[in-house]
Amino acid sequence: MAAKTEAGKQKQKAALREYRPEAPNLKHGVPGFLQSGLHPCNKCVKASVCDKYQKGADCYYLNQYQKIIEDRVMDLEYVEEQDRMMAQVLAKDMAGIALCEMYFSVEGMVIRDGRKKQVSAQPLVSTYNELKRQVRQTMQALGIGPAARAKLKMEQVNVVKQINELGLDEDNTVVEGTEFLDE
Repeated sequence: MAAKTEAGKQKQKAALREYRPEAPNLKHGVPGFLQSGLHPCNKCVKASVCDKYQKGADCYYLNQYQKIIEDRVMDLEYVEEQDRMMAQVLAKDMAGIALCEMYFSVEGMVIRDGRKKQVSAQPLVSTYNELKRQVRQTMQALGIGPAARAKLKMEQVNVVKQINELGLDEDNTVVEGTEFLDE
């Protein structure tokens, strides 16, 4: 094993740089972010071009992104305060997707191995796809998206119809927008 000697290590680094000369062995920090919710600036692939970079600080833009998503979800009229944790989970998963996409924008979604003449997907692609699936499920649970909104409206219509059928509406007033139920 040539890597045990200092000369061997240098040879391995040179071989890696041959295929990734601009930024060899960049780290994306996605697993650490998903576990802790923190993304230190010094682990970011955009650290060298970020105007908010502070060594050892948490990513300013990622924090803002999560806060905006959480606030927008909580501003929906049908989302209650007890749904805040779900909104925070959605925000964190969407921030994880953003981290993956930042990494892909620098490194690409495939790994080209010039020595073996192979192309394979970045290992991070499976995490990216899983996060996208989780976001879709959480959005559906929160009633976000066309299908989820349609389902919510159908459930509201069914409740109005049940109230009318059971005669619970004592003054027999027609609820606006439900006239089609009487036909």
